[in-house]
Order: sequence, then C-alpha cells, then structure tokens
Amino acid sequence: MKKLLVLIILSLFTSQAYCNMLKGVKFMNFKNGLTAVIKKDTSVPIVSVNIWVRTGSINETPEQAGLSHFIEHLVFKGSKNYPGNTITENVEKMGGLINAATSKEYTCFYIDIQKDGYIEALKMLADMVTNPLFPENEITPERKVVIEEIQRHKDNPHSELFEYFMANMYKESTYKNSVIGSDKVIANIPREEIIRYFKENYTPDRMVVSIAGDVDVSETKKVISETLGKNQNTNPKYVAPDIIEPFKNGTEFKTYDKLSHTYMLAGFLGPDMSSDDIFAADVALNILGAGKSSRLNKVLKEDKQLVHSVASSFLTLAGTGSAYVSAIFDKDKYEKVVEAIIDELDKFSVEGPTREELDRVKINIKSDWLFGMQTFNEQAGQYGYWKLYGHLDKFEKYLENIDKVTINDVKNFMKKYYSKEKLSK
Repeated sequence: MKKLLVLIILSLFTSQAYCNMLKGVKFMNFKNGLTAVIKKDTSVPIVSVNIWVRTGSINETPEQAGLSHFIEHLVFKGSKNYPGNTITENVEKMGGLINAATSKEYTCFYIDIQKDGYIEALKMLADMVTNPLFPENEITPERKVVIEEIQRHKDNPHSELFEYFMANMYKESTYKNSVIGSDKVIANIPREEIIRYFKENYTPDRMVVSIAGDVDVSETKKVISETLGKNQNTNPKYVAPDIIEPFKNGTEFKTYDKLSHTYMLAGFLGPDMSSDDIFAADVALNILGAGKSSRLNKVLKEDKQLVHSVASSFLTLAGTGSAYVSAIFDKDKYEKVVEAIIDELDKFSVEGPTREELDRVKINIKSDWLFGMQTFNEQAGQYGYWKLYGHLDKFEKYLENIDKVTINDVKNFMKKYYSKEKLSK
C-alpha cells in the first residue's frame, strides 16, 4: 500500500510538473545578443545568480589547451570595479557562496546568496565576465595553482581514463580536447594571448544570465541592461567549433600504471542535443547501469562477481553525445569483463528492457530530476545551460518525453547507435 501511495503521489506531481517547468519564467533579449532567464520564486528569501558563457575546451587550439579553465581562475583575481579579492570577500560578508566551472562546452559562474545581496552579486559577476583586469602579478602564481591541479588530475585514474576515452571516441571533433589542458601551455602562455582569447570568446551574444529565486524582476532587468546589456564586445569573425563526430567503428585503447585494479570505460557515439533520441538514451543507459537494480550490476557484480563496481550513463552534448559503461575490477579479469559487457549490450539491443525495468527507471529518472529542481541553484543552472544552446524546449518537455519512451524506443535506440563493432574500450 505504501509503495502504491508513493507512485500515485509521484504520478500526480510529475503530471503537474509537465506544465510548470517554465511557469513564471521571464525571457529577455538585449540588442547586443545577450539573453536573460529569470524565475521569480518567493518561497525562500534566497537567489541563485548564474552567468553562462558558451566557451570551453572545444573552442581551443592545441596551443591554447586549458586556457578556458585558466581564465575561469583568473577572472576571480579582480575586475575594473572590484579589484583584488573584493568579489570573494563581499560574497563571504553577505553569507553567500561563489563558484565556477569549466567544461568542454561552457564556462559557468554563480553566486548563491540571500535576497538582499543578489543585486550586488549580479553586478559583481557582470563585472567579472566583462571587465577582468588579468593583473600580471596574479597570473604567475595562478599558473602554479592550475599546474598543480593538472597534476592532481593526472594522478586520478578516473580523470585520466575519461581523458583517454574522450580522445579516443572523438578523433575529428573538438570534443577530444581536454578541459584541464596542458601544463606546458599554462606555464608559458603570455598575458596578451589570455586577453585576446577572452575578448574573442566572452562576448554577450554567447552569454546567458540565469537567475532563480526571490527577485524583483524589474530591478533585475534594469541592472542587467546597465551592465552586461551594454557590453559591446563582439567577435564577428567567430567560427563555431566542429562538434559533430562522424559515426565509425570503435577502437581499443589501453594505458598502464601501477594500480591495484583495472579501470575501464567502454562506449559508443550517440545522438546530439537536438535529437529526441536523447530521451531513449537516458532511459536505456539507466536501465543498463544506474544503481544496484541495473542489469550490468546484477550480472557482472552480483551473479558473475567480475567487477567491484559497474555503471553506465549517457553524456548529452550540444554535438555528438556518447553512451558509456565504466567498471573497476581485478587486473586478471579484463577479457571476461569485456566479454560480459558486450554480451549484455548485445542482448539488450535485441530484447530491449522488460516492462518492470522500464517503469522502475522512469520513476527513478523523474524523481532525481524533480528532487534536483527543488534548489534555486539547480533551476538557474538548468535554465542557463539549455538556453545557452537553444534547446530549452528539451528541458521543458524532459519529464513528459521520458514518460513517453517505450520498450521499442529503447530497442530502436540501441539498434541505431550500438553494435559490437562501434564499441570503443
């Protein structure tokens, strides 16, 4: 009875949520190409202010490897109206949280703060991404910080394996570029090149301001208009990176290190963000390897005891995405693990999921999505990311489209994108 009640409540919640994902969200377009997304919610006196920039490692040349990430660090070192550590100190004084992240596709900056401080937070982030000073006396010490981060990245088997995996999967598109980059580039790239790259990529037409929480919409629009909305820094010569990877047969890659276990990633190319196949992809990869009830965990870990852990996921990208399986196991079991994974993928491709698997995973996906959306930070982040790439419709209809996925949709996804020959490992 309790399980049935939970399912009924979730069903009511999600059906209602289908209509409410963008309810109350305001969209603003500025003459310089800047876009803003604002969601007013007075339930809690907190605001999350995000600025998303459509630049990441896919925009870099080999001579710039890691520059997007380096700039993410450097803009915290002072701007025109907030020199030195003023921004970080101001956020701490107001009891807020400031952070940033760089990926292959984007760089994001955000401040989560109580409502009385959000206007100042917006002004600070706007100044940070339009008027950074890049002080010479801060660049040199920050090189060392980032180089140490690169070294820690290399010492982490999960991180290194992902780098090998992406470089092997994406041989022609710029998704092969490493986000963390090259220590040699970071050690030697001149300040002039840093500034040039910043001016070419941090342009208003490639930015989205995304704000969620207890805000005054009119005041927020006014501040955006007076800051980011006035920025005339444009790059008419901008050339979009190549993010579509040709579908091809997979390859095998190995690297050896002094590790007690073997770490493996195996995967195949999938749909890009514009395709409705991304919904079947999420469902399929969750059935295969999300949680203890997943197929791969039951077969490889519980039944055959071949692995210490196994999981799978679909990596949604603006360009060609990828489905992957990760596993950790003893060194002498590599061939058996690979064989078992291929057997399960082959079987799944032919038979598809059971009704029980499909229903269970749909509930789990929807639950995770809805629980995540309870925070203003997550809301602002989702609005910003999907708007940045022009696919907010995919976000708005995500739960509805997950609910529509059928057993045949999953089978068709596997048949369309997977084969043993396409698998890289």
